[in-house]
Amino acid sequence: MVFDAPGLKCQFKKRLDQIEKALANKDSSIVKLHHHYKCESQKHLDSEMDKVLAKGGEGLMIKDPKCRYEHRRSDKLLKIKTFLDSEAIVIGHKNGSGRCENMLGALRVKDAKTGGRAFKIGSGFTDAVRLNPPKIGSTVTYKY
Repeated sequence: MVFDAPGLKCQFKKRLDQIEKALANKDSSIVKLHHHYKCESQKHLDSEMDKVLAKGGEGLMIKDPKCRYEHRRSDKLLKIKTFLDSEAIVIGHKNGSGRCENMLGALRVKDAKTGGRAFKIGSGFTDAVRLNPPKIGSTVTYKY
């Protein structure tokens, strides 16, 4: 699926037009242009998000049609996705390394609802939390 053409030095909408023209005479079951369309409203966005989530997808990408391609993270391309949260009980601490040496690297936790599955949470912490992590036995909320 072709989503963009980074090598073309023009606006996104014009890049899509050029890709469409290039692929128009090609009868390929392998290479296809990904269909893009304009988001008309918040209601439209919500409806499309519901469709994606119902199919097991993670979210949507929204791009400024007038932007040029940027080879980095950009405010011209936004990822829209939903998050859930849950609680876990801290069962241990894993030491950090590199920049986080002598601080918390990750929390070892167990799902609070079932008391079952153990896993690690290693991102989203401020340095203040890494220096003073939640105590073993405490409950933390995490986002996924």
